[in-house]
Amino acid sequence: MICKICGSHESELIGKPRIDKKFPKVCEKDYHIARCKKCTFYFINPVIDLTQLEWSELYKDNYFAHLNIKDWQINLHKSERKSRIELILKYSKLKNGSFLDIGCGEGFVLEEALKYGYKPYGLDIAGNLHQSLDRSNIQFFKGNIFKANYPENHFSAIYMDSVLEHVDDPISILKEMYRILKPEGIIFTIVPNEDSLINDTKNLLYTLMLQKSKYGRIKPFVPPYHINGFNKKSLAYAIQSVGFNMIKLSQFGGNYRFWKAHDRFSKAYFRELILYPSGLLSILLRKQYQLQALYTK
Repeated sequence: MICKICGSHESELIGKPRIDKKFPKVCEKDYHIARCKKCTFYFINPVIDLTQLEWSELYKDNYFAHLNIKDWQINLHKSERKSRIELILKYSKLKNGSFLDIGCGEGFVLEEALKYGYKPYGLDIAGNLHQSLDRSNIQFFKGNIFKANYPENHFSAIYMDSVLEHVDDPISILKEMYRILKPEGIIFTIVPNEDSLINDTKNLLYTLMLQKSKYGRIKPFVPPYHINGFNKKSLAYAIQSVGFNMIKLSQFGGNYRFWKAHDRFSKAYFRELILYPSGLLSILLRKQYQLQALYTK
């Protein structure tokens, strides 16, 4: 199978993904997780052939049901949104104009961008905008970026958090982003780091428990439905191959406060307790859970 990022025909199979039986035809194929030998991108072989409607069903309201439950999470997400918009403005040469959030979810980033003087546009395959948002100041399109057909050289800034790992063709998405971004416009992107130390630790633990088949680098058929997997090398390759100039590629995560997120002494609590030292160590080893990229046209 050809790598979606670099076009190489050389790859290796590293395991099988967990299967959710929500759609019967998923069980009809023998899916594997593959890693490109050239750019180290992770992908599913063979290609998943769910329809747009079937994918949309996965991202309905319950996809966000676990978010913003507790006060500390609400405050953390608010702080993250603020700091990310400020980071975009710090490196951007275009201080205002149109702002696009691809995969905008509940739309809180759009609300934050509006506070900083941007004209916010939201794009998502599901209509999950939060009821508290003032939609009169937000241009929202339900569908994919190609059907939205935004004008060329239109956006001053594009925000994309946890999207590239979900899409069928990441390079086509990046090329369309290049087309609609203004010259000297800026893009902020976050993806999971599949080569994080936490993932390595999970893989080792499942192997020791003789249950390696239950763990894969990417999870296309169970939440959070990742069909692609990036590390620093493959993400940088994808971004720069389209023609963008990288400003900053960094990592974050590892100090997740699991004791606030899970009921004490629950199964999830003990699972995160076991993994927590690995998360802290990942900061020192620079193998953290998330990748963050800033790049410009």
